[in-house]
Amino acid sequence: MNMTHYMQLLADNQPWNLLIFMGIPIVLAETLAITELYILFTRKFDGFVYHLNRFAGTTVGLYFIGIIAYLMTTAVLPITKAGEWRTVIDVVAVSTYLIGGLPLIWIALQEFGFVNKSLDQMGKLKIHAICVALFLVFGHIAMVSGMLDPSLLGYKGADTHQMHGEQMQQMHMMHAGNSATQDNRIAVDFPAPMKEHILTNMRDHLQTISLIQEVMGKGQYDKAARLAEDRLGMNALKLHGAYENSKFMPKGMQEAGTAMHRNASKFAIEAQNTAATGDIKPALIALGNTTQACVACHAGYKVK
Repeated sequence: MNMTHYMQLLADNQPWNLLIFMGIPIVLAETLAITELYILFTRKFDGFVYHLNRFAGTTVGLYFIGIIAYLMTTAVLPITKAGEWRTVIDVVAVSTYLIGGLPLIWIALQEFGFVNKSLDQMGKLKIHAICVALFLVFGHIAMVSGMLDPSLLGYKGADTHQMHGEQMQQMHMMHAGNSATQDNRIAVDFPAPMKEHILTNMRDHLQTISLIQEVMGKGQYDKAARLAEDRLGMNALKLHGAYENSKFMPKGMQEAGTAMHRNASKFAIEAQNTAATGDIKPALIALGNTTQACVACHAGYKVK
């Protein structure tokens, strides 16, 4: 089963992502909701429950400011730029999760006295209740859509992971001696001029990856990002005549090429982030996914 980015976020880096993006905000929001009910029934605007309500409201609002800022810069913008949304199901899951945090931020702003200054205690409590209700509605939409399989609307799955499995299977066969005398790759027939163009592109891809590795080793992350986007990423499709070439490619070869270009664009974004944060790990993972797509394509296909 394929996963939305929402579900993948919660599944990665266990148990920390689950605690950070689900456990902590849900505990704070539920505390806020329960104490809201108590105050509505008792009309007690003092004491432990009232102060716990205010603490939960301000804390969860500030917490969601951090979550939204983090996910917008590290997930939403990179995924959008790389064109990697997994159908509208994925968009709804992530967007409603983020939108659900906005009412809680409004509660925090009210507690700090930035908004609704003219309201009395009951008026502010009603705003609290409305905001909590909105959070619950959007939160449950995010949860339900996040658990759906994006393939219901045509998503083809994580090509890179699938191709990586095929690559490992072929390597295993080679070590077992099954591929030593037999080439089982699919031969793809291209017109003569296009064949030479494709081979030239492949050599340029290899040279670009080598240059990227060189400049990454020198700490020139912005330069690595430009190389990746201009010569490997989605911006390079026109340069390489990808549309014309794809007409002669079988579906699996097309998907491998698309995966390579998308992962290269993702690497470009992560390399730029590395220049700002110093954290090189996400960039190396994205570069590894890019080369895996190249290797998997060559492992499954050959130019006739």
